[in-house]
Formats: sequence, C-alpha cells, structure tokens
Amino acid sequence: MARLHAEGTDRLLGNITQLRTALDQYRYLPFVLTQSREVRNLLGSGRNVESDSVNRYLEQINLVAGSSALLVLDTEGVLRASSNWRDQKAVLAMPQAQMRYFKQAMAGNEGRQFIHEGRSGRTSLYLSAPIYDRQQLIGVAAMRLELDQLREHLPFEHPFMIKDLAGNRLFSLFAPETLPPVEPELLADGTGVELVRIERTPHMRFSVTLDDLSWEISILLDARAVRQQQQLAAGGIAGGGIALGLLLLYVRESRQKRALQRAQARERALIQERQQDMISTAQVGLINIDRTGHIQFINPMAMQQFGVSVELMKNRPVETLLGSGEATGLLRETLAKLGTANFRPLTNAELVGRRSDGTLFPMMVSVRGMAHHPELGYLVTVIDISRRKRLEQALREANESLEQKVTERTRALEEAQSELVQAGKLAALGRMSASVVHELNQPLTAIRTYLAIARRQIENPAMLADNMDQLEGLVDRMALITGQLKTFAYRKPEKLEPVALDQSIDQVLALFKGRFDEMQLQLEYRSPSGAIYLAGDQARFEQVLINLIKNACDAMQHEPEPHRLEIGVKERDDGVCIELSDNGPGIDPESFDQLFEPFFTTKEVGSGLGLGLAIVKSIVRDLGGDIDAFNRPEGGACFRLRMKRYTDPSNDEEL
Repeated sequence: MARLHAEGTDRLLGNITQLRTALDQYRYLPFVLTQSREVRNLLGSGRNVESDSVNRYLEQINLVAGSSALLVLDTEGVLRASSNWRDQKAVLAMPQAQMRYFKQAMAGNEGRQFIHEGRSGRTSLYLSAPIYDRQQLIGVAAMRLELDQLREHLPFEHPFMIKDLAGNRLFSLFAPETLPPVEPELLADGTGVELVRIERTPHMRFSVTLDDLSWEISILLDARAVRQQQQLAAGGIAGGGIALGLLLLYVRESRQKRALQRAQARERALIQERQQDMISTAQVGLINIDRTGHIQFINPMAMQQFGVSVELMKNRPVETLLGSGEATGLLRETLAKLGTANFRPLTNAELVGRRSDGTLFPMMVSVRGMAHHPELGYLVTVIDISRRKRLEQALREANESLEQKVTERTRALEEAQSELVQAGKLAALGRMSASVVHELNQPLTAIRTYLAIARRQIENPAMLADNMDQLEGLVDRMALITGQLKTFAYRKPEKLEPVALDQSIDQVLALFKGRFDEMQLQLEYRSPSGAIYLAGDQARFEQVLINLIKNACDAMQHEPEPHRLEIGVKERDDGVCIELSDNGPGIDPESFDQLFEPFFTTKEVGSGLGLGLAIVKSIVRDLGGDIDAFNRPEGGACFRLRMKRYTDPSNDEEL
C-alpha cells in the first residue's frame, strides 16, 4: 500500500505537469493577437468594415497553434473576427460581455475561464488578453480550447479525470462504463487518497485541487494486486513468485517513469522553442532575462530598437540598455529584487533607452515573471514611444503658438476697442459742436440785427427799449443752452436733502399750464394721500420732471388729439416709483440703446442738443435712483423713475 501510494502520488504529479505543459503552450496566443496591427486597425474602424484579412490571419495562427478558435472582440463583447469564420456554427452567436474571461481582459488583466455547454456536454477553456492602441483599450483577444483536444497531448495510461469545485466532470480519460453506477463508497484517510470500490473492484483514487484553475485532478490505480498480495502474504503462498513479480513491476514502472521524464524534458524544450518563436515574431521588443538580470534571449524587434544582436547581448546585464536619469531608478530597483519574494511586476514605465551607437530614445518598459515556467526567468517588454513623444511635442508647440496668437489677437481687439471709443467720443463731440453752433448762431445773428437797428434808433428811446428787451431774451436763450451743458457736467451733491414729492410735481405742472392749455392736453395725476419725501436736491429733481414732461409734450405735438399725459406715483418698500406716460408715437426700438447718451436726439437739427435725457440719467444716478423707458402696449412711451426715500440721519426713520 505504501508503494502504491508513492506510485499514485508520483503519477498524479506527473499527470498535472503534463496537463499544465499542454495548457501553457496556448497561453501566449491572445498576447500575440494583441500585437497585430491589422487587428488594432479592425477594432479602430466601424463595425461595417470587412474583416476578411484578419479572419485569414487568425485562421493561419489557429492551424499552426492547434487551438479550437481564435477570437477578436470589441469593447461591447461583439465578435469582430474569428479563425473559424468558414464554419458559422463555431462562431459565437451572442456578445460575450458577461463572460468572466472578457471582464478580466477589459480590466487590463489576463483572462481565463472554463465554460461547460450543457447541451453538447463540451467543456472549453477560454484565455484572453486586452488589446490596446495608443494606451486606449479597444478590444479583447481570446483563444478557445476544447478540453477534448488535450487527449492527444496527455498520453496517460491510467484513468484520469478533471472536475470543477462544484463536482461537475469537465474532462476524463477513461471509458464511461468504468464509472460507478451509484455514489462510490469512500474511505478517506485525510491525505487526498481514497479507497473506491467500482463494481466490487478496489481502486485507489489520488486527488489534488489546483487553486489557480479551480480544478480537482484525480487518477485511479487498480488495487487488486495489493489485495492479492495481502492474501498471498497471509497464506504464505508463492512468496518468491510474488516478489519476482513485484520486482518486474517495479522495473517496468521505473522504465516508464524515466521514459515519462524524458518526454517531459522534450516537451519543455519544445515549449521553450515555441515561446522563443512567438517572442521573435512579436511586434514589440521582448527580452528574456534570468534571475540575475542578464540577457538570455532578445527578439528581432528589440535588436532593431537598440541596434544590437543576440550574440553581442548574450549574458550581458540588461542595465547596459538603459540611459541615465531619475526615471531609470524604478527599473533598477525592480531588477535588484529579481528572484526574491519582494519582486513586484513593473508595468508601462516610461524610461530612456540607449542604442549601441550611444543615441537615446524614449521607451515604455514592463517586467513580468513567467509564472508557469519560473525556470525561464523574466520577460522584459520594450515599446519605442519616440513617435508618440514627437506628436506630444508638436501638440505642445501648437498649443503655445495658439496661445500666442490668441494673446496677439486679444491685444489687437483691445487696441481696436480703444480706437472705437475714441471715435465715439469724437463723434459725440462733433454732434454737440454742430448742435451748439446751430443753436447759438440764430441768437447771434438776431443780436447783430437788433444792434444795427439800435444804432439807427438811438434818437427814439421808446423803440430802442423794445430792441433791448429782444436782445435780453436772446441772451437768456444762449444762457439756457450753455446752462444745459453746465448741468450735464454738474457733480453729485455732497449732501441729500428731503424733497417733498407732491410739492415738486405741483410746481413743475404749474410751469406747463400754458402749454397744456395750448395743446388741449388731458392730464391724469392724483397727488399722494400722505406726504412723501425723496432723498435728493429739489432743483435738480424738478429739472428731471421738466425734461421728461417737455419731451412728452414734444412727442405728442404732431399727433392727432386728444393728447394725454399720465403721472402715477407708487410707494414701495425700497422707495418710490414714478411713471410718466404719454400717447405719442412711442420710442423707436433702434433708439433704446442710445436713448440716454449725450447729444443723441431724434429731433430735427436746431430743435435740441440731445442733452435732456442724458441730464436726467445723470441726475437720477447721482441721487441714488434709476430710470428706464419702454413702449406701452396701448401706444405711447413711458419713463419709470425709482427714487429712494429720505431717511433722517438723527433717528434713522424714513419720512
């Protein structure tokens, strides 16, 4: 039983080694697909693009590798290309987005999943790897291997079975009739070895659980010879024959064991040769180093990147390919931990490489150990990123050039704006000059005329007095014109006094009584029920009302009767609102933006300087109020004044 236990354990470990060897020869197939330029171009284009060339490329690799299928999926799990494109039944019929192997690859890891198809009873192994293009994840490369294909790679002589952790049989190398018809009787001894009776025939079952694959591996050895040996030993019969038989059996098993070891060595050499072939054909630089950091193999792409050869770099430290700088410290630290428990893989580190001629170039380096074949050392991946760096530099230069152009254009716009402001000032000054000249020219001409008449009427005092009155009126008119300019330039009063609103409105309306009668104007105004005091200057506030009422009368003068002027007063929490409305033609919409600008007027030349509303705006602003204008829906214009109430500083109360 001890020899049978040792033999079964040895066979189980040997079978596991052969199984891993058979699986590992397919492990690098997804990675090879991720390096294909045609595959990246297909995933970067639309779904309607033909994939015939990629299908044939996958078909050729699949035939050489001996896998069941090679697949290229986009980021949504939709099949874009397949090695089995000729056999539509073998192509996936639905997206694979929910499969574990696909999610693992989309997370940037190596994916692995065993899928059992209930209808066909077929179990397949899926291996996957992410596909990147310019550091952007664009799809997933996958390889499918049916476990039945492993039979030709597993020359086992004893029954062999694979189950998942749920107890489902995934793979077996023995006839179905040897399975027990019912649950077998198990006598476990806690060592992974069980005595199983199959059709009353004793067998020893040796089992082990592989955590990384989530499999339970089992083999069966016939234990009848042990039973017979026990019986013969008990009876003392044919001791020498049994000993000779056991010796022959031992010799045979030893030969088989040595043959199996030689086969395993040949298989390892074949796997290593295949790996080197795949490394040689990869489109990225790959360097195989040992635990001391010395180069054992370098593929053609890496030789082209560094300008070296395999013979030149054999057994040389990989650090000779590095340039100087702080960035290389991370890689040197990683290399110092090779072969120790503190080693951690290095992924996509941007460093500087040194070519054989001494020139430097930017590169992206990754260092990973070969988990399933630690005896092969570590794999260093090198990607030349010179083109990407040139594009980044060109982009930075373009951004700097664009910023400079924006700065220059902004400076030019500011200069143009200053010129436009100056031109506006000159235009306003021109309009003011024309209006002032026109307004003053008429009184001056009249003064000259009256002076000429006065010289002739010196001897007639009565007629001379009439001329003096006319001259005095002309002088008053000129004073009014210049007074408007003075009012426009008047500074804000330093102290605000209480202004009786009803009294100011009554005084202003009394001034216009004669014109109201002449125009037959209908005035609608109700004085406030209580006393309302505004914060301001009474003379200047009355100037505001005079200008607004005068403009309203001028606007209605040429309109058909009846003429109507409405004055409304509303008290609010934040002050007092005064609205003056007329039924004239209203305000031209194009004039709203310039309505309160100095020297802007819609009247004919000689009818005004265009300072009335500008003066109103300036006075209202100085008094802490606001004014706006709008056209009423029923016709005519309305000016709305919002003024502050007067607050007595001594008791902080509003009047």
